[in-house]
Amino acid sequence: MLVLIYDGDCNMCSRFIRYIIDINTNKRLKITDFDSQWTKNNYKVHNNIDSMIFIKKQKQYIYSDAVIHLLMSTHYIFKPLFILKLVPKIMRNNIYKFVAKRRRKIFKYQTCDLGNRQSKDIF
Repeated sequence: MLVLIYDGDCNMCSRFIRYIIDINTNKRLKITDFDSQWTKNNYKVHNNIDSMIFIKKQKQYIYSDAVIHLLMSTHYIFKPLFILKLVPKIMRNNIYKFVAKRRRKIFKYQTCDLGNRQSKDIF
């Protein structure tokens, strides 16, 4: 099973999730947010992680690795993104964290525009 856990309170995240839903060709991919019942029942979220979490084959990816592995898992056109793994992880993660820290300033709305998905565990 492939699972993406994202921040349901972030407009940038919701736009990214909507994009993933639009391009995804992988039927095994499940998407949920940190506050969903599925996450509460199946995953122990660590408070110090401020990142989307991508779970693939029992392995957890965070920060830039989560984005790279998620995109590669959604559509074949993203397979070449694996080359980004040649960029040192600390550099990729610093860019991710830089954008993540400023995401609420970059995007006007601070709530998820996907609607209230908390009543739905996983989609």
